Amino acid sequence: MLVLVLGRAPLGVAKDWRGMLAGAMMLGGPAIGLLSGGMDSGSLTIALALTPVVVAVAAAALGDGGEGMAGRMWPGLAAVAGLLLVLTQPNVSNVRNDVLLLAAPVLTGAGAALFCAKRGRSIASALVGGAAVFVVSWVWARGAVSVVAVACDGLLTVLGVLAVSRLGATRWSAQFAVVPLLIVLEGLVLVRPGLQVRWLVGLALIAAGSVYLLLPKDEG
Repeated sequence: MLVLVLGRAPLGVAKDWRGMLAGAMMLGGPAIGLLSGGMDSGSLTIALALTPVVVAVAAAALGDGGEGMAGRMWPGLAAVAGLLLVLTQPNVSNVRNDVLLLAAPVLTGAGAALFCAKRGRSIASALVGGAAVFVVSWVWARGAVSVVAVACDGLLTVLGVLAVSRLGATRWSAQFAVVPLLIVLEGLVLVRPGLQVRWLVGLALIAAGSVYLLLPKDEG
């Protein structure tokens, strides 16, 4: 609801707040696993693959142009289906973790769509929002994170905001399918297990979704 309100508010009033909120959401979503502690990385990977689906829904809600919502949603759904075939099935017995797993793609995708809404982008505001996420993370960890790690996260924040501003939300969200695909392929090359049909089908689905997400699109 807050995303829709800020997305439709007058530009002069909401631009800075919209940018800060977008930056905090799209960079804080993937960091949920670090803040929660004890969350299975495979489950978080599968959950974040839903980010392109959230981007499609949020962009339509914000009045973003381009192709239909169904055409934007299927690559993310294909990637999730593929990851479910090649990775360990997520454990959904912990309600708290389930809520966080759902929140990760929702925050990330909605934040990216809000940042890329056609009514203007504020890169500086998005960086402020992203920086706030890492400050909260550092406080949450009670200073256990090293200064070098915080500096690296800050650099990734800058690169992430610049990337989404150049690529658009949909192409930016392709990372949540492409990176797991590359990791799985690397594991197959190094370990060389006997390939199963479900692995081949899963890899094909992830690859198809990744390629489609990376194709240039008409985005704001």
